[in-house]
Amino acid sequence: MDRSMSNAATSNGWEVRLPSREYLNLAPEVRAEIDGYLSECPVKLGAIAERLGVKVLLSTLPRGTSGQIAQEDGEFVIRINRHEAKHRQRFTLAHELAHFLLHKDRVEAEGGWSENVLLRSGQPANIEYEANRLASDLVIPSTALAEATAEYSGPMTSEIIEDLARRFGVSTAAMEIKLQMA
Repeated sequence: MDRSMSNAATSNGWEVRLPSREYLNLAPEVRAEIDGYLSECPVKLGAIAERLGVKVLLSTLPRGTSGQIAQEDGEFVIRINRHEAKHRQRFTLAHELAHFLLHKDRVEAEGGWSENVLLRSGQPANIEYEANRLASDLVIPSTALAEATAEYSGPMTSEIIEDLARRFGVSTAAMEIKLQMA
């Protein structure tokens, strides 16, 4: 992802949000580990997890629990609720990877976190916001989105947003958040 990119404004009156400060503040060696995956659409989140040494399992989790991250037998494991929609699973995986990248020491010290739809992980709100912002950068990289949106002309429509969401494997709500109307 090109860190020098300014907001990718188009002549259509909308723009792509820049990468989050969480992404920009990752150590250069960490970004180097994941940047190569961020040019593909949809981003191969499982490959990122594998590269980082994190095991990912689809699991039957308690109702309302989207994902969990913990250490098991000395390795980090992310469990994703197999009963949720695919786009939700993808964002949950990105969110848990973000916790790994940003909050690994806390996750380790606290014996793991479970993401409940309503209660979240029980962590302070700022930690969840950080993870959500980085997760957004992982599932919808700004540079890839700017390239994809350049293929469209005219005003941003719900059809374009739906098409982009399908291409990136995310919900339309996630895509709307990433696309900032000017």
